[in-house]
Amino acid sequence: MIQVKPGAVPASSESFYAALSEIGQLLVRSLEPSILYEAVIEVLERRIGARLVMVGELDRGNGWLHRIAPARPPAESVDIYPDRIPFSMARPPFWNGQPQVEADIRRTPGLEMFRQAYVRHGVVAAVAVPVLKFGEVCAALVIRASHAGFFSSSMVEFLQQAASSIGLGMEAHEQRARLLQSVKEEARQRRALRLLSEMIKLVTHSVDEQTLLAEACRVARRTGGYSVAWIGLLGTGAEAGLQLCAQEGLGDAIGSILRRDWVADAAVDAGDAVAMALSRGEAHVGSPSPANDETPAMSGVATLLALPLRVDEAIVGVFVVGAATPDAFGPVEVQVFSEMAVELGLGIQVQRSHVARLLAEQELRFNLQHFRTILSKQHAGILVLSKDRRVKFANEAFCALFGLDETPAELEGRPAEVMYAQVMQAYRDPEQEWNRIQQILAADEPITGDEVAMKDGRIFLRDFTPIRVDGLLQGRLWHQRDITEQKMHEARVERLAFYDVVTGLPNRRLLFELLEQARTRATKPHSLLAVGVLDLDRFKSVNDSVGHGGGDRVLAEASARVLGMLREDDVLARFGGDEFALVIPGLDSREQLDVISRCILQALRLPFNLLGEQLYLSASIGWTLFPLDESDAEGLVRHADLAMYAAKEDGKDRGALYEPAMELEQLRLQAMRERIAQALVQSRLRLLFQPIVYIDGLPGPQGVAGMEALLRLQDDELGLIEPANFMHVLDDPQLARPIGRYVLDEALRQCQSWMQFGISIPVSINISTRHLLHPAFFSDIDAVLEAYPGVMDVGFGIEVTETGPSMDHARAKAVIEECRRRGIRVGLDDFGTGSASLSHIQQLDIEHIKLDQSFVRNILGDDRNMAIAAGVITTARMLAKTVIAEGVETAAQGDLLASLGCHQLQGFSISRPMPAEAIPAWVANWVPPDSWSQLVNERQSLLTDQ
Repeated sequence: MIQVKPGAVPASSESFYAALSEIGQLLVRSLEPSILYEAVIEVLERRIGARLVMVGELDRGNGWLHRIAPARPPAESVDIYPDRIPFSMARPPFWNGQPQVEADIRRTPGLEMFRQAYVRHGVVAAVAVPVLKFGEVCAALVIRASHAGFFSSSMVEFLQQAASSIGLGMEAHEQRARLLQSVKEEARQRRALRLLSEMIKLVTHSVDEQTLLAEACRVARRTGGYSVAWIGLLGTGAEAGLQLCAQEGLGDAIGSILRRDWVADAAVDAGDAVAMALSRGEAHVGSPSPANDETPAMSGVATLLALPLRVDEAIVGVFVVGAATPDAFGPVEVQVFSEMAVELGLGIQVQRSHVARLLAEQELRFNLQHFRTILSKQHAGILVLSKDRRVKFANEAFCALFGLDETPAELEGRPAEVMYAQVMQAYRDPEQEWNRIQQILAADEPITGDEVAMKDGRIFLRDFTPIRVDGLLQGRLWHQRDITEQKMHEARVERLAFYDVVTGLPNRRLLFELLEQARTRATKPHSLLAVGVLDLDRFKSVNDSVGHGGGDRVLAEASARVLGMLREDDVLARFGGDEFALVIPGLDSREQLDVISRCILQALRLPFNLLGEQLYLSASIGWTLFPLDESDAEGLVRHADLAMYAAKEDGKDRGALYEPAMELEQLRLQAMRERIAQALVQSRLRLLFQPIVYIDGLPGPQGVAGMEALLRLQDDELGLIEPANFMHVLDDPQLARPIGRYVLDEALRQCQSWMQFGISIPVSINISTRHLLHPAFFSDIDAVLEAYPGVMDVGFGIEVTETGPSMDHARAKAVIEECRRRGIRVGLDDFGTGSASLSHIQQLDIEHIKLDQSFVRNILGDDRNMAIAAGVITTARMLAKTVIAEGVETAAQGDLLASLGCHQLQGFSISRPMPAEAIPAWVANWVPPDSWSQLVNERQSLLTDQ
């Protein structure tokens, strides 16, 4: 409720705006609804002079509006703060989101019980403003006044906006709660799947059954985080009952026999999870049984999950996991643990089978028949000849390899010469192979890895072993296996080493070999060897729109188009990504190279048809000519690469020829990088701060929206060097994060120091794209906030360049959303200079945008710039985004931006960047131009009329 004294002056529009701004800042802090209500009440009391405010939530089940805030009204005003108000007081328009105004509340039916309180407090009129959450009325802001005229149209409109803000806060709180629940469920699923993965690893790698059982308990308890885990197996005969075989968390004083009545076919108590699992053969969740002489005591365990273990479909035991919380085993955990129990049963089966197999193999060593059985099942072809040169043994694989119609039994006893004559027909060169066999037999020494080419294209690997007993020759063994697939695989691996998988072109490794050969051959007078580097322009947008599979198809077609323009001796190679290299020998002149370059570029401009759509691309090519450029192979490619980047800087979709000045520029950039690296070590980086002011603000601190931290390089001779001279270093892979950490630490340190002077002004920091997307970005944020905890009371923000999110949109979106959840403001800098401005406003959770100074600089003399600025400001307002115009250098520019409805200004006409120590004095003396307030009032009147 709001009570206003008779004759009180209505609140001004500035008060309304200030109140809405503070309520908006409350929403950014993501408060609980009850805390948000109390905070909104405090803002209304302070900003528009209200003394009594009430917010209530609707209980649709009981038909009442229950007061939520204030939670504890003053003792002298308890009667004017009813605990509840009936729904019947609300008219139909209220449920459609319209305020309900009562001009004479003392005579409103249904509120007779409060009439005495209304008279005592002088309440005459009232309005109920609905609060909508997700389009449905869920609460109400009930306002009462001492005279009906208090509820002017502007006051009602303001209260609607305040109620709308409360609704947004409630929506954000509910969405955050849903997200936290989703994260919790996802964490449970990840833990369950990790448990299943670990169990599969155990089953695969455990050396014996006992180790498998023990490790399974360890994984369940330590990886899953459960209180206890144990495995019991059913005994037979005198050892009937469930025997404890492995455990984690039960302690050392547990006996080996758990309970003799725990068997698979006994009558059981429905509350006994272990007995139910054994009896019914399915997973069961229950409470632990009371401890006794045979049942292990499990202190701190609230619930058990028991799962039967099966081997060959028979229940052989139980896997039990205990947790400290009653809700630890939901459907996800039960399903995953059931699969773990299946895997564990298979593991037990495998281990027992393994033990049985070992015993069988020990017997097979002494049994020739078993030996023959094993050889018969081999995939390799085996032929054993006796000392009298007859077939002693052949297996089925041998017959299959050589295409013999006889069975192994039919071959036994056949003379070796007959056998050789049969298999000889399968060789590609029978005469050569016969001579080779004669050489092997004559030497009678072991031979391994003898490759044999077959008539049908297969390749065999042949081994020969003389069989000797006590030094005497008893026979010969031929071992042959088909390695055709292996050889094909080796050929594929070898091709992968030299050729690109996607395009089939030579890769970087093969390119340099071919280039070196071309340099050696380029000896003719007046003959030039052209080396080029080609890069597709904006190819990342192709991957973003059609996926990497579609991007690969585009790369394959692009390479085919370029190949179609080249001669047989020319080379096209793929470096990786969307970058290609060209080697073109035998050119007569630079003009000939220009023709080739233009033809290639034109071929790539033609549309690419993909999935029924047409994609348009272009390319940039850099060239260098040998022997005019006498560099080695790596130097030629590097020079062509420099020329390619020069072509991109000149506007893309063109070619460029290498010039030595390009390398000098590269050296200059590298030198600047080294200067910045040294400046970090030598503390020669500086921060200046430039104010950002409200365009409809007040003098002094109230009119200052914040300070932007601007980086400078301190040079002994040149003074402070601006970032335009070292912009390329700010996104350097090695320096981006150290520079960003310095700026964060210094900016927040200065912000906290201003607070000691009574200056509570937020600071904004420019974050490079590489630092924003770095995995340790939030570790850096947490570190500086821990060092300067007071800054979050004022708030601080980060600004990312408008082209930054295009590098990795999904990652940038996730980082920005996490910043907003932490209460960090996020803005989009240089807005309007990139290629995806509007999509970034739509898709990214940003608070404000900075209108690039290129639009502000000529806004007075260029109608196009003014139209763009007006469009940006209007769009931002409709999307509830703040617009900051940077580069305001004259008062006239500021006046025009004020008339367009811009929110905040920054530029030389307000203040040049200044050292941190000058900020308190500047803030105290800040006085906005008189023209701003007049222009803002005129615009507000125009909006009101409309």
